[in-house]
Amino acid sequence: MTLRSPNTMAARFLTWITLTSLLCLGVLAEKKVCQGFTNHLNLLGSKEDHYQNMVKTYSNCTVVLENLEITYVEEHRDLSFLQSIEEVSGYVLIALNTAPKIPLQNLRIIRGHALYEGKFALSVLANFETKTGQGTTELLLTSLTEILKGGVKFSGNGKLCNVETIQWFDIVNTEDEHKPSLELPVAGNNPNCKKCHSKCFNGSCWASGKDNCQTLTKLNCAQQCSKRCKGPSPSDCCNEHCAAGCTGPRPTDCLACRAFQDDGVCKDSCPGLQRYDPNLHQLVPNPHGKYNFGATCVKSCPHNYVVSDHGACVRTCSGNTYEKDEGGVRKCVKCDGLCPKVCNGLGAGELTHTLSINATNIGFFKNCTKINGDITIIKTSIHGDPFTKTPKMEPAQLDVFKTVKEITGEIS
Repeated sequence: MTLRSPNTMAARFLTWITLTSLLCLGVLAEKKVCQGFTNHLNLLGSKEDHYQNMVKTYSNCTVVLENLEITYVEEHRDLSFLQSIEEVSGYVLIALNTAPKIPLQNLRIIRGHALYEGKFALSVLANFETKTGQGTTELLLTSLTEILKGGVKFSGNGKLCNVETIQWFDIVNTEDEHKPSLELPVAGNNPNCKKCHSKCFNGSCWASGKDNCQTLTKLNCAQQCSKRCKGPSPSDCCNEHCAAGCTGPRPTDCLACRAFQDDGVCKDSCPGLQRYDPNLHQLVPNPHGKYNFGATCVKSCPHNYVVSDHGACVRTCSGNTYEKDEGGVRKCVKCDGLCPKVCNGLGAGELTHTLSINATNIGFFKNCTKINGDITIIKTSIHGDPFTKTPKMEPAQLDVFKTVKEITGEIS
């Protein structure tokens, strides 16, 4: 076959998968949940490709299941699509941008299930270009009130305003057994920075104007409060299951849940899939049981997730288990002998930090019947990359995907 372009190769590949594979993220989109990235500081293709990939991933997203990475965004780019994000399960990385404003006004909580450099839940790095003088001036995290695990790191943000005024000890979890690492911001040298509004408590704000004051939910709480609060009075204490603050004392009044959210109620755990029957003296199925999906209790897992033996929605069956349909529910069950071959795609397992399919990893997909993760083919996939010493890939090597019946992630 004549090699024409990466798009031609991708089109050829698309003919080998089912329509179900193409629609596998539909449920996630309806739930306003997105997977996120673990690319760190790697640039995916050109800056245009990199930006468009962020737009596709984060648009209409409320909960990021993995990490929120905002990198290599130029000053003319529109970042309004980030305003829908309310929760990040992993870390937040904001780095190497020259966009003047990072609009994350609705981000309330960073859970820190994964940490950047193993330590930081929020990293804001090198958002300033010395040659051009361009850089980020506003980091609008006006709703951020809790980081459950991990620290904060600011470095190389020469034009960033106001972040040095933030009371970070109100946000980070100092009760965590692993004390958070803090490399806090210092005042920059931007003469155009404006002071916080006079109504901002303790002079703390994310940007000028009364709408950008920092909201405190811990440092100003009454002594009776065990976690967060909505004000200084003893009656303002939040429920112990709340995170990020609250509007009242009940577990239904939380702005975010510390552990799990079940139909608007914050809980320590989801309803078990089995319950004890005192008449039969044994465990029976619980009609009200639910699965764990991130920090949410759900009656059924999204289409591209399977149920583990612990009752959680997972992307990949682990150990000596394989995916099987039981009564319309896809579950991980133990293999009787050899398992069907399920392989990791980009963003999973040994390919977690891999950006695209290329000659060095195409062999991983030999004899795979299912791929958990994404498949991405870019220009360097075909033509190679002298910088990383990645060799060219022959078109015939894509025949390895002929055995694939399903892909859980995206194809691009």
